Amino acid sequence: MPESGDGLEALILEGKTTAPAFDARFVRRSARIDALRGGASRIVTVTAPAGYGKTSFLAEWRQLDDRESAWITLSADDDDPATLLHLVAHACATFAPGAAAFTGPLSTADGGMLGRIAPALALALSRSIRPFVLFVDDLHELRGHASTDALAVVLGGVPEGSQVVLASRHRVAPSAGGALVGAEGQIGAEDLRIDVAGAAGIAEAAGAEVDDATLSDWVDQCAGWATGLHMYALLHRNGRATSVGDRAEIADYLYRECLRDLPDASRRLLLDTSILPVHLPDLCDHLLGRTDSAQVLRDLEERQLFVTADRRHHVYRLHPLFREYLQEELRLDSPDTASAMHLRASRWFQEHGQLPAAVDHAIAAGDLDAAAALVAAAAIHAYESGQVATLARWVEEIGDTALLTNPSAVVVATWLSLLAGTDAAAGKWGTLLDRLPDADERAHGINLVSAKAMVRAIMLRRGMTAALADAETAVAAEGLESPWRDPALQVLGSTLLHAGDEGRAVEVLEEAAHTADAHRNPATIVMCSVELALIDIEAGRWQAARGRVDVALRAIADGGIDGYVMCAYTHAAAALIELQSGDPVRGAQLLQQAMTERQRCMRAIPLISIPTRLLLALAHLRIDDAEGARMLLQEIDEMLPPAGDRGAIDRRIDAVRQALAAKEGAGGQAAPSTALTVAEQRVLPYLQTHLTRPEIAERLFVSRHTVITQIASIFRKLGVSSRTDAVHRATALGLLGGAAPE
Repeated sequence: MPESGDGLEALILEGKTTAPAFDARFVRRSARIDALRGGASRIVTVTAPAGYGKTSFLAEWRQLDDRESAWITLSADDDDPATLLHLVAHACATFAPGAAAFTGPLSTADGGMLGRIAPALALALSRSIRPFVLFVDDLHELRGHASTDALAVVLGGVPEGSQVVLASRHRVAPSAGGALVGAEGQIGAEDLRIDVAGAAGIAEAAGAEVDDATLSDWVDQCAGWATGLHMYALLHRNGRATSVGDRAEIADYLYRECLRDLPDASRRLLLDTSILPVHLPDLCDHLLGRTDSAQVLRDLEERQLFVTADRRHHVYRLHPLFREYLQEELRLDSPDTASAMHLRASRWFQEHGQLPAAVDHAIAAGDLDAAAALVAAAAIHAYESGQVATLARWVEEIGDTALLTNPSAVVVATWLSLLAGTDAAAGKWGTLLDRLPDADERAHGINLVSAKAMVRAIMLRRGMTAALADAETAVAAEGLESPWRDPALQVLGSTLLHAGDEGRAVEVLEEAAHTADAHRNPATIVMCSVELALIDIEAGRWQAARGRVDVALRAIADGGIDGYVMCAYTHAAAALIELQSGDPVRGAQLLQQAMTERQRCMRAIPLISIPTRLLLALAHLRIDDAEGARMLLQEIDEMLPPAGDRGAIDRRIDAVRQALAAKEGAGGQAAPSTALTVAEQRVLPYLQTHLTRPEIAERLFVSRHTVITQIASIFRKLGVSSRTDAVHRATALGLLGGAAPE
């Protein structure tokens, strides 16, 4: 089995996207499947409690269908839009070539998944080269709205002649595709109940000889529950089947009886490793201090004891209901063992380069200090992969108290909130960081004096003079070999630029870019390049500015940092350059992209947010959109630091105001504006879904009236009168969807 981080990740991915084999000895439902295959529903839902044979139903369908197929088995760690869409893209890439572009890290934050990646992936599916069936098992593992909303948008791209089959323990909500399902495309528990003939097939497959009267009794006791009938057959084979009460009692009794037949070593393996969502033999060996887990798991699979494996027997899964029973038994019998197993699993995943899994197991073990340290190590990669929902979940589950015991985690949380452009989080973590003592011995590898000074400078909390002093302090605190040297230099260069010292700013920014190149830090390269481009733009050196921006664009693509806050700044500069002296069509595309991205550039980082909007305002003036430029200047007014110590910021704002006044004073026909406010941009992606206005309001934590007003404004600006037309128009303008990530 692969030992490296990449190899292990590929193995786990293969396990999630490999369909289980269908055992033809069990119940067949080919007639019902044929009816669904020939029906009108592109989305089919299979909904029933655990143990009713949903997975078997999907596996049989896959075996019967001659169309291209893809399979996804979801687990709790897939409840993140970036992770989920990556799975869909990976599974579908063979028949939807456009999906292959989304199998790498999906580096975009917040609304980018719903507004950009999901519709682009839907478009890729709609262009599939052959009809297909996508099977998604255990959909109930998606508990967050962000994941189900993104999935609903993707499913909207399923073309005629293709289908998606969703299996869940719970009714599929409209936001997850339920609104796309006709009545003929819904399968429930009643449709999956096993009759006496089906029970006979189950008994025969298990090697049990059972008379019809006993089979009828089993069916009555289990109410046609497939898993219960299978357990009855296993026990009858060993001469111990009996009749008990309701389904819950049957489950507990039968699982307990099944375990009794096992050797102690096998029973211990099942109980102690029930904490794992998937069973890797090497991991089980590590948890239990043994070397035979692969053989034990294979024996359990051959016994048909609720253990399945992939084709190569590298990844095993327990039947979900069986695993839940084992977990509860372990919790009641030995809660300390469960915690110990989680800790060992966390260390194993950490050693094998799978930090997200290591974090989850540390949290499950209750070792929040270890989890905080792991988050500090895992956060940047998780952010770059677009796993914003996962990061938010980690921070919430670990809690501020544990995070504050790890200064490195506080520094990472602060920087991530700044890069993501989340004002509330940036304000909170910036304040908490500033309260840490400068000489905190727990800050391994991080100079807190420098870290605190850089954040204060970026956030411009105490005016430009203080920001400049903080930036100088940060550079002085970081040695030449420090990995934080180049961001410190960049912060100083940017502060000098916006303080009005352009000559020294150029020197420092060029030094920062050179240092960042040596350290392979694309974020610093981007910031330095775009700040230098701003100087060239203001001096009318358009070709020089283009060269600077090209460097920034390459750094974004090569570094996989699409979604970082400085991307809006870069694309705004690129848009203005193209509109001024290049390709106006390309300029318009870049302008829309930057306008969408600017929602990450808010009050927390005025030294990026303000120049980004100034460039966007100038770009709007280039296309005669004075209304859009005016809106952007209003946004700047709302995020300006207190007057009196703002360096060259006021001069730059005044220059744009004068350009706007000149444009309006010149008269002429003003172009209709399609520029959306930040609030409208947050609403726009939800128009792709079947969510109602109150449901959209709930997602965005605003009032229903606010959403109604924003939708009306979107319709007016786009010149449409329906949600469908708004989505089509927004897609044509580049406000939704877009090219695959570079």
